[in-house]
Amino acid sequence: MTAARMLLATAIAASGGGAAVAQDDAGTSRDATGTMRELAPVRVIGQRIREDPFAFRNPVRVEDTVFSRDWDEPPGLEEIGLRGGLVQMGINRGLELAAGGIRRLPGWQDQIVGAQARPPPLDEAQRDRAVRLHGEGESPPVTEPSGAIPPR
Repeated sequence: MTAARMLLATAIAASGGGAAVAQDDAGTSRDATGTMRELAPVRVIGQRIREDPFAFRNPVRVEDTVFSRDWDEPPGLEEIGLRGGLVQMGINRGLELAAGGIRRLPGWQDQIVGAQARPPPLDEAQRDRAVRLHGEGESPPVTEPSGAIPPR
């Protein structure tokens, strides 16, 4: 608060008066004669400290253990609120357990199937025959599909 008052006093002194000035909440001021003056806005720009200079920095780096990798910290109040509340979190947990049980049923297949490359549509002999019949510079004639409905 004192820094703000000091900046205000500096701004008042720079604006042309060393006279006694009283300021009200509206951002205007009255000097000793009682005339109203509007103060120029003051913009304070400073650099923020990115990290706490007094925070403890452990010089020893420890890798994760089996316990710390599998540890799941309980959610805080903010996270519970962001997840929809305790009831919604309970419903989601129940759905996860039900889905896990369904996946263990015999005959269950994963819905995600790995991609399989298909063979090329023509083998060498068929490709050579197509080139021979249609020529290399010409395009094949366009034909209508057999089940196509003619336009009206």
